[in-house]
Amino acid sequence: MVSGKRRKSGRSPARRRQAQRLVRDRQIYRKLRHAIDLSKHWHDLYRQPYEPLSVFAGKPGFPNDLTAFPVTTQDNGLPMPAWNDLSTWLKTQLLVMALDQWQLQTFTVHLHGGLVAKSTIEGRDLRSVVRDRIRKKLSKALGRKAEFFFVVEGWSKRTKTKTQLHIHGGAFMLEAQEGPIILSAVGKACGQGLRGSKPEARSIHGKVYWRDGETYVNYIFKSVKRPDDRLERRRNHMSREAVGAAREFWLLLTAPR
Repeated sequence: MVSGKRRKSGRSPARRRQAQRLVRDRQIYRKLRHAIDLSKHWHDLYRQPYEPLSVFAGKPGFPNDLTAFPVTTQDNGLPMPAWNDLSTWLKTQLLVMALDQWQLQTFTVHLHGGLVAKSTIEGRDLRSVVRDRIRKKLSKALGRKAEFFFVVEGWSKRTKTKTQLHIHGGAFMLEAQEGPIILSAVGKACGQGLRGSKPEARSIHGKVYWRDGETYVNYIFKSVKRPDDRLERRRNHMSREAVGAAREFWLLLTAPR
């Protein structure tokens, strides 16, 4: 006889742990932002410019090296968690924070309907298809392996309805001239402007990263958990080079010196 009591699926504990991790990581992020503000204040006090990583690594010869880093403990006194225990949200925040020390080209690109249809017919995960295409196109266009990240989504915050599938993300620039090259390569990776054809109208947008704080990553993660039968559960990607850069940055910020 089948009991009327539903068996637990085992998903709730995992989701609960994810939620607790995100709460913890938001608190960690706020503590890191406080340390950034304090380090910038010390730079300003001694009339020192913000140079790449100087807010985090410091400037020898000044009091406290003009930095409040490393931040080795959480607000509750526990040590900072290991990289592998961080949420995807915080890892992405760290990557954006690190790349912004130099130049970060952000992009929003619509996925061409032909690319989506082909992936569906072949039974392939669309995120993985886009990941592989961006890696290939960026490497060819820039002549190097690129630090990049993206989130794929199909939800409009404005209309509260499903919309054309698209990606939000960014890639590291060695110099400002690489911005248009990155946008063109990512556009082609998403099926836009292939074989000499024109991209779909308003399908490729991009800006050099301009926001300081958590707003940008919050925006691109806004519907990452929303059900969408066109997508698999995992919607985000960070290239290996990006993961390596973000991990090293995390150690710079939190490892004892």
